[in-house]
Amino acid sequence: MRVAVIGAGPAGLAFADRLQSIKPEASIDIFEKSNHIGGISKTVVYKGNRIDIGGHRFFSKSDEVMQWWTNKFPID
Repeated sequence: MRVAVIGAGPAGLAFADRLQSIKPEASIDIFEKSNHIGGISKTVVYKGNRIDIGGHRFFSKSDEVMQWWTNKFPID
């Protein structure tokens, strides 16, 4: 199975990770048009200033979704 994921934001990365856990034999290619992963959840530098342009924390009403994020990105 070959799968193309369009976008390396939180949804694309989460989908690819979940698919890999369900179908380890799958070949997954992630395509991102920018030079960075993370979608709009990033800090950009503009004229020497750092600007946060997206969510830097993920919130969901779903306990399952929040547990997935906590397991992938533990808070120190």
